[in-house]
Amino acid sequence: MAVVVLTLFLGFGAAAQKQSKTEKLFEEARGFYQANDYKNTLNVCNRILKTDSADASAHLLMAEVYKDMDSTRLEIFHLDKASYNSTNPLIDFRLGEAFYKLGMYSEALSFYEKYSETKLIPEKREFLLACKIASCRFAIHSIENPVDFEPENLGDKINSANDEYWPTPSLDGKHLIFTRLLKDDSRPQEDFFMAELDSFNWERAIPLSGVNTDENEGAQTLSADSKILFFTACNRTDGFGSCDIYFSRFIDDKWTEPKNAGSGLNTGSWEGQPSFSSDNRYLYFSSNRAGGKGKKDIWRIEFKGFSENGNPNWGTAENLAEINTSGNEISPFIHANTNNFYFSSDTHVGMGGYDLFSAFIDEDGVVSDVKNMGYPINTHKDDMGLTISSIGDVAYFSSAREADKGLDIFSFNLTRGLKPSSVSYVKARVINKKTEQPVAANIELVNLNSGIRNPQIETADANGEIMMALPLRRNYSFNVSEPGFLFYSESFLLADENSITDPFNLVIRLEPIEVGAQMDLHNIYYQTDSFAILPESEPELQTLVAFLKNNSKLRVEIQGHTDSSGNSESNLELSKQRAKSVVDYLVENGIAINRLEYKGYGDSLPIATNETVEGRRQNRRTTIKIIEK
Repeated sequence: MAVVVLTLFLGFGAAAQKQSKTEKLFEEARGFYQANDYKNTLNVCNRILKTDSADASAHLLMAEVYKDMDSTRLEIFHLDKASYNSTNPLIDFRLGEAFYKLGMYSEALSFYEKYSETKLIPEKREFLLACKIASCRFAIHSIENPVDFEPENLGDKINSANDEYWPTPSLDGKHLIFTRLLKDDSRPQEDFFMAELDSFNWERAIPLSGVNTDENEGAQTLSADSKILFFTACNRTDGFGSCDIYFSRFIDDKWTEPKNAGSGLNTGSWEGQPSFSSDNRYLYFSSNRAGGKGKKDIWRIEFKGFSENGNPNWGTAENLAEINTSGNEISPFIHANTNNFYFSSDTHVGMGGYDLFSAFIDEDGVVSDVKNMGYPINTHKDDMGLTISSIGDVAYFSSAREADKGLDIFSFNLTRGLKPSSVSYVKARVINKKTEQPVAANIELVNLNSGIRNPQIETADANGEIMMALPLRRNYSFNVSEPGFLFYSESFLLADENSITDPFNLVIRLEPIEVGAQMDLHNIYYQTDSFAILPESEPELQTLVAFLKNNSKLRVEIQGHTDSSGNSESNLELSKQRAKSVVDYLVENGIAINRLEYKGYGDSLPIATNETVEGRRQNRRTTIKIIEK
């Protein structure tokens, strides 16, 4: 109940004198209003209006009641009636607010502009007024220039008579996890459900066993490999505040018992709606903690892996100041490309209520290009909870647009202006080449197009399996290492791709260290027709340096290989010089020369056809062979 607003309205424009009976009735009505007794407030006001149908104070009080009851059209009716017998300029502002809430932007703009001519507008309301005028003009323009938007209900395998919301697609697009509000019991219950994609159709969703409890779980996010789940839970005994972020891990083919994600992330305030970046570096979330710009702000915090006791380690939370306002910013979503970002705000210029916005976050964390996603994706109602497939072509959201069905999950195709850059992925299984047993090896993924040396380092699970996101238009080096084995080197050259590529499915057979064993390194690059090593070779070369230092008794032969382009004699000499360049680098980085030999083989030992671009790329390689152990 807005007592301050009531005083503002009733302090101006009321009749100078009232009959004592009417005055008593009004005080009685105001008492009922202050006690939240809306029914009797309206009854008494109607008695006043029977005596004087133009009584401005009664109409204003009824407008307050209908505002609180979310009956906006009745609020407008009584504000309009009051305006005939009141000189209070705030009525124009309130009419603007009411029409704006209904999405009647031209009418709202007219009243806002009329109110803007008032003298001595409080500074805080002057700022709000400017925002609302800008939003009305934006909304009118947006309706005249709609974006493509054809939402499609995901059907009864996903949706039910209950409410479904917060859809989260897996990186490979084969699973969809969402929250369902079960209303079958006496107490409504939020649980997680998961559906699997079979060809082009969703299988019937089933409960997510191991995570669901007798309490509520919702607003979830998945790691790229679908093996870490962060979600929101409220009012639990191990909570820090009203709502906290929890986690569960998929280990040994089952989800672990959910646990609080810990301090640093969670505080005594409200935290919720997490979104985990596909490189496992940052968790984005919404919170009303101290130090923000507004009510609920969007923050992010660095994820530093799990401690020995299985709990997450966190860095320091940082406020995304360029996104946040004095109002509320909620439902963050970071796309799998780690750059395109989406959120909801009730304060940025928009259509009213919560609108969906997009932004861009670069590798330094700098936010830019914040923009409204447009009409009819956004309306005068609350729009939130958007997620997007890794390919970037399909968006998922929840809506009650089919009124008889409650909240359902919908999808729609994204057009060029809204579509984020695509993401592929590598799914690998690491095994011992000799025994065929899985190896829980360390995996390093380096973005070679980044000026920042900041590799993503993960560990394969007990089955030797790993899945990592590969945003397109970047080149990557991919190294797999484990003590006792030669390391594995691969490259993913996606910088020139303009469309989604097939994901990479690899079975990596690590070779145990023994005399005669060898490994091909595909991430050592040279200038064309030259033996000068290029800077993007640094991650691979440093991996080789570390391998040789960790295996200090090994002597190795560095072999150079070329494709069949050019004549054989030139290729032989070029491969020899390239091998020598690698030896020179290793010596400069602390590897004794007596442990190293080098030899060029030209194009004499191809591992693929020289008839294709990819084949020739594979043939251009550096090989390390163990000659003494």
